[in-house]
Amino acid sequence: MTGEDAPIRRAGRWVSVRLQHRHVSFDDGFEADEPLPDGDCADEESLSYSGIVITSYDQGAKVSERWIPLGVDPSEADDERLIEQLRSALLWQAGRPPQTAED
Repeated sequence: MTGEDAPIRRAGRWVSVRLQHRHVSFDDGFEADEPLPDGDCADEESLSYSGIVITSYDQGAKVSERWIPLGVDPSEADDERLIEQLRSALLWQAGRPPQTAED
């Protein structure tokens, strides 16, 4: 990739939101502390599932990355969690502190 082909990096704060598919393999004898997200099992020792990656950049440098799994049949709580993560990221991008319902 040449300098002309490279993606444009915006100055200041900005947020990237994208869909990502992950594949996780487990060690023998692995026992989850909580239920695993819905996904496609390739075998008994692995799981593949989709999620949304929210990456925050400041002056072109990555400062944080959050991955939110997307279940096959998301609940209202899953939707609310995603909305809150997106809201927080966009407020950060705008340089505004997070607000509560009372503000």
